[in-house]
Amino acid sequence: MTADSELTKVFDMRANANENYPSRLITNINTQTVETFVRFNCQRYAEFGVNLGSTALEIARHLGGKGEIYLFDFQYNVDYVDELLRANGFTNVRKFGSSTKLLDSYNWPLSNLIKDNSEPLFDYCFIDGAHVWNIDALTFFLADRLLAVGGLVDFDDYDWSLGTSPTLAPNIFPRTAEFYTDEQIADQQVKRVVDLLVKTSPRYEVVIENKIYRKIAHDGAGQKTLRPSLWQRLLGR
Repeated sequence: MTADSELTKVFDMRANANENYPSRLITNINTQTVETFVRFNCQRYAEFGVNLGSTALEIARHLGGKGEIYLFDFQYNVDYVDELLRANGFTNVRKFGSSTKLLDSYNWPLSNLIKDNSEPLFDYCFIDGAHVWNIDALTFFLADRLLAVGGLVDFDDYDWSLGTSPTLAPNIFPRTAEFYTDEQIADQQVKRVVDLLVKTSPRYEVVIENKIYRKIAHDGAGQKTLRPSLWQRLLGR
């Protein structure tokens, strides 16, 4: 079977499984994500929105069977990427699929992980899934609960919007206009999550502007445990 016919098979399966989301999505390896994961010597990787698994496979190759890879997406996507990684010899994979019901998302299995684990599970969280506030704002808060201090959270597509998406724009995928208001379609919702929730948090510092941020304290930590701001350091406080 050729690569094109294999992709067509995957896209057809997705179309049959989920009419609320476009099936023909192709994403390339996010090289900044892989390079940063390697540079910070991370070992426990969580990806929200795995699509065809390009980035997850590169992370798996770097880990070489060590560490852990957590996959979050629709069940059919995590099944596909889990099979891809295992076919390449990588078994250090845990998959967490959600149904295609309209109000379900990867936040539900993520909440179960929080319920079952009192210690951090992740060193690196790559959020590249829904790209919308109503899902990924919560994803950030939930992932933060399982992200170790010193770990990184990574957001793809800072400037993206539903209205300019080549797959989700209403003229291409009419259901978008059923699900979202005109304001929400025009808005850059990943930017909204990063600007309002991450940049304003004293517990995160920038690694790559508008994309990757490093956690420097847990929620509830006193201000004295946080790294002083540049202004505080200049004043000797």
